[in-house]
Amino acid sequence: MATNKGSHLWWWIISAMVLLVGLGYYWYINNGPETLKTLITGEASPDSKGEVSGGVQGTGAGPGIIVGPVPGSKAPEQVPLETPSEEEPVGERFPIEKEGTSKSSKMAAEGPIEELFVNADKPSAAREGAAEKGEYCTIIRDEVLDFFHSLDSKAYFQGFKLEKDAYAYFTEILKKLTAQPPQPAGEGMQATTMLANIYFFSRALKPKDLLVIKSVMENESDTMEFNLETFYRWLMLGKGCSNRGNVRPPFDVIYKYAGFFINTTGGRAYLFRRPLRLRLLLSYYCVLIVYQADRLGNNRDGLNIVPYIQPLKDELSHHPELEFQDQYLDTLKRVENYYLQRR
Repeated sequence: MATNKGSHLWWWIISAMVLLVGLGYYWYINNGPETLKTLITGEASPDSKGEVSGGVQGTGAGPGIIVGPVPGSKAPEQVPLETPSEEEPVGERFPIEKEGTSKSSKMAAEGPIEELFVNADKPSAAREGAAEKGEYCTIIRDEVLDFFHSLDSKAYFQGFKLEKDAYAYFTEILKKLTAQPPQPAGEGMQATTMLANIYFFSRALKPKDLLVIKSVMENESDTMEFNLETFYRWLMLGKGCSNRGNVRPPFDVIYKYAGFFINTTGGRAYLFRRPLRLRLLLSYYCVLIVYQADRLGNNRDGLNIVPYIQPLKDELSHHPELEFQDQYLDTLKRVENYYLQRR
């Protein structure tokens, strides 16, 4: 009797399971594909849709989107797998816009960048005209002033409580450095020259000055390339542009600092303590300055920059994140060819 009751119970259990399977299959046939399609594709925004074919990402697909055919759908759908957050931007991280900077460079250009000072004091008839020269001077001066005015609004700069604006403060620093430039050669002949170069900045400036300079370099690193080119062009303006207050150092002083950074123990040690990108760019501009001294016959200390050119080209070529990498390499190639032709 107990056996019959147990067998009847099992029949009821099996019948219930069959019924549940049938209901589940019915629900899947009517709702399953649409629900699955919704879970897989989501809702693509109009801006992210592009032409696709055979599961290959189209030109309109953004980062993190895979495109492919979805079963049961009439057309391929885009599948957003991950949305980039503001903290982790996707793609090029360098903030400088190529179009904007190239436009400024073209407006300011007066020939090859490595010969700006060489051409600065040529007669105006050999250039495009006095009006263009005056416009060039104004553009560069305004860009320099804009940089210092921007510092005045930065919290980190305000924290130093300098009691003067950034332009006035750095003008004083520049005049101190101009008054006592370093010795770019002769370390092998006199030990005191090497020691003076090793401790040059700590003796020429106050500790707070050095701290401010270091802070500015760290906080303005995002626009470093554009700023360094602007300041290089400003230093290379020459006598054809006004120099209010004699703030811009003479070329002889600029030449001594360029030689100091690339040819002395103290200068090179200073560069190697700086971030790699800054070290490479400062070395690049120092090479251009000494090159121009050679062109003008003003390389008074006999500095030889030829051994520095190829290693600098090699290092720069390994840093595609540099916005103007191609410009740097092309310029160094021209400088190198100048010396090769004179061997």
